[in-house]
Amino acid sequence: MKKLLMILPLVLLLCFTFGCQKAEEVAEEGLTEEEVNVVVGEVIKIWNNADMAAVDKVYSSDIVYSDPLSGEAGGIDAFKEMVQTAHKERTSINLSIDETFIKNDKLAALWTAKETLLNGAEIVVSGVSIVNTVNGKIVKETVYYDTKKVLEEMGFKIILPEEQEEK
Repeated sequence: MKKLLMILPLVLLLCFTFGCQKAEEVAEEGLTEEEVNVVVGEVIKIWNNADMAAVDKVYSSDIVYSDPLSGEAGGIDAFKEMVQTAHKERTSINLSIDETFIKNDKLAALWTAKETLLNGAEIVVSGVSIVNTVNGKIVKETVYYDTKKVLEEMGFKIILPEEQEEK
């Protein structure tokens, strides 16, 4: 009988733990893998082909897009202009999504972009985008990548303040 009294609380604890975990999973429903695949496909069309129709499919009209070099674009028109400017400054962009992570209505995407600049220079950069969605549309996207590497590959020379003082 004592063994049963010791096991019963353990069983109840396990049931409560796993039961709560299942309830959390239900409460955290958000993007499905299928929805993410659609969004990823459209984002690739946007960056690789400057497909403005794809922008309207997956981005909210009040999108806030942040990029370390381009800055922040508020609204879908500013975002479209940013994409078009990127294509004017390059002869090609080849974006690939390496991996995605989904939690609720948030998506993290690891990506690689291979770009050819107007001067023929080729740049390869990897980064991560953190995306917030509402009703399946992107409302906020923040992009992170090694800006120093990109600037150097574009031909800029980074001069540290100490080096400037010595000259």
